[in-house]
Amino acid sequence: MKRTSAFRKVSGFTLIELLVVIAIIAILIALLLPAVQQAREAARRSSCKNNLKQIGIALHNYHDLFSKLPPGIVEFYDSGDRGNWGWAAYILPSMEQSTLYNSLRISEISLAEALDDPAMVTAMKQSYPAFQCPSTPVPEQTDRDINPLSGGPDVFLTVSTYVGNGGSWRLYKTKAAAASAGRNEGCVNGVFWSNSNVRFRDITDGTTNTILVGERTWELTNLSTPLSFKGRTHPHAAHIFGTATAASNTYYGMADVLGVGESHINGPGYPRNSFSSAHTGGAHFLLCDGSVRFISENIDHLKSTSAVDSTFDRLLGRADGDPIDEF
Repeated sequence: MKRTSAFRKVSGFTLIELLVVIAIIAILIALLLPAVQQAREAARRSSCKNNLKQIGIALHNYHDLFSKLPPGIVEFYDSGDRGNWGWAAYILPSMEQSTLYNSLRISEISLAEALDDPAMVTAMKQSYPAFQCPSTPVPEQTDRDINPLSGGPDVFLTVSTYVGNGGSWRLYKTKAAAASAGRNEGCVNGVFWSNSNVRFRDITDGTTNTILVGERTWELTNLSTPLSFKGRTHPHAAHIFGTATAASNTYYGMADVLGVGESHINGPGYPRNSFSSAHTGGAHFLLCDGSVRFISENIDHLKSTSAVDSTFDRLLGRADGDPIDEF
């Protein structure tokens, strides 16, 4: 007869073994999280790059149709600082937004007139991901107001994180206005400005050497200065549809759709007028040939005067006579 023991051997974890397993799992999770975050950011960067490529295709389509690029701003000089359409509004049909373009009557009326129509305002307050970098958290609408034609309440529209190339230095409506302010060479030397009509053949430095569109983020984490005059100390991104403009030759409002080389990429100074991104180390730029490049924030750009005297200045200038081979 087989005798069984009154005691059975019970297998399992001791408390120490359990704690060791938990610690190993915690370490693995800690190692995994940065990798997941990096993968997500890589996907967001890829999406941002694709957005710019689509914008590039749309701009080239516009040029094919009209033999010129859209104007930076189609401006009807108005002392009331009322709204006028910007360059992005004119490429909406090539961005799969033909219905929106037609409903806003962009080819028929000014932005100021559209802002008096509640249905049009509602459409312009919607989010359009094709004009927003997914790495940049943005509010539902901008804090930069535009006035309707009636002079009614200020209107705040949706946000874009992409701006057209307005030149190497500061925003002026014309070369004459820049000259009267003692600034000329690096001003109004980009691809877009007030009522501009640039053709690719006018970009004599070459389309592979000239910036067409670049990024501007909503807020830079490296800027501790609080918000001051009209958002100068923070980028506050841009507008899709247009901007408020004044009858004078000042840059007022043009920064809502255009960027210049007044500040370093992701740098302090006048980021409201310049280029920046939420990506580490630089920003994406669409070149005039349709390619997209990530340009380092450390690119040669010692900005102190309106002279075109740095690599980044030359990339922004369309015809400075000094094309860039490598950057």
